[in-house]
Amino acid sequence: MKKQGWLAGLQRVRGDQQAWLERVAGLLPEELRGSLVNVVRKGEQLTVLTASAAWSSRVRFALAALEPQLLEGSPDIVKVVVRVSPAGRAD
Repeated sequence: MKKQGWLAGLQRVRGDQQAWLERVAGLLPEELRGSLVNVVRKGEQLTVLTASAAWSSRVRFALAALEPQLLEGSPDIVKVVVRVSPAGRAD
């Protein structure tokens, strides 16, 4: 497994997701932080996954105001999407 390098690639992707999750959580008010499930970057889009539709709406509105701060230093990301995480999944 290690010789093929796929495990290292997987660890790198998960580390990137964790860094974005911490960045988003750090910007949000405390009451919204617990609703975050994961943050996934795919190309030019950053997808923020939440625990429910109700939380998704609240996080979406909060991030709309915080988007310039969130994307500071990441000019290659052009879109932030907030979605409900499928049950039992974190990606």
